[in-house]
Amino acid sequence: MTMINEIKYPIYSFSARWSQDGIWDEKYPLWYEGLPEGRIWNSTGFSKMFKEEQSEEQLDVILKDWWKNMLIEKNKPNDNGTVTNHPIINPEIDYLKARYKCHETWVLTWFTHETFDIGQTDEEVIKSFERYIRRVEERNWEIERTYSEDDWYKNGHETLMGAEDRWRWRGGANKDDENDPYPCRCEHCKKQGVLRIAH
Repeated sequence: MTMINEIKYPIYSFSARWSQDGIWDEKYPLWYEGLPEGRIWNSTGFSKMFKEEQSEEQLDVILKDWWKNMLIEKNKPNDNGTVTNHPIINPEIDYLKARYKCHETWVLTWFTHETFDIGQTDEEVIKSFERYIRRVEERNWEIERTYSEDDWYKNGHETLMGAEDRWRWRGGANKDDENDPYPCRCEHCKKQGVLRIAH
C-alpha cells in the first residue's frame, strides 16, 4: 500500500484579551486586577491550520472578523429572547494577537484534532494521528524533565485534551458515542475539507 506523504501545515494561534462589564468575585482577584469596580477581564484564543503561510495582512483580517463574529455570537438572543451564553457587555480590547505557532500535521480545536483531507484512507489518518500524538508526548516529556511545572507552557508544553488516551478517540459527528467511527467524515467535515478525531 502506498502511503500519502504527510504534510506539515502552518498553524497560527489567535488570542484576545479585553475588559467588560461584570461582577467581581473575591475568589478570582486577577479577573479584575487594575480595573474599576463593575469591570472584569476576559480572554480567549484558538489555533488554526492553513494550507499556506499567512501574511500579516491576512492574519489581521482573520482577527478582526473573528472578534466581530464572536461579539455577535456571544450576544445573540436565544429563542426566548434572553442572552445566556456569557454575553460580552461593553468590551474594551486590551489586545488582539495572531502569531505563527509551528508547522504540524494536526491541529487541536476543542477536544478534537483536525487535519486537511487530501485523500487519505482511514488507516493512513489513524497512523498519522498516532505519530503526531507520540511526537507531542515526547516533546512534553522532555519539557517536563527539563523545567518546573510553572514553566512548562512557556517552553512549548502542549495540551492534548485527552487525545493521549487512545480509547477516547471517536468521530466528531457524535462525540458522546464511543462507537462513533473515526476519522469523522461527516457532511460538515467534507464541506470544510477536513478530517477530525474527537477525544
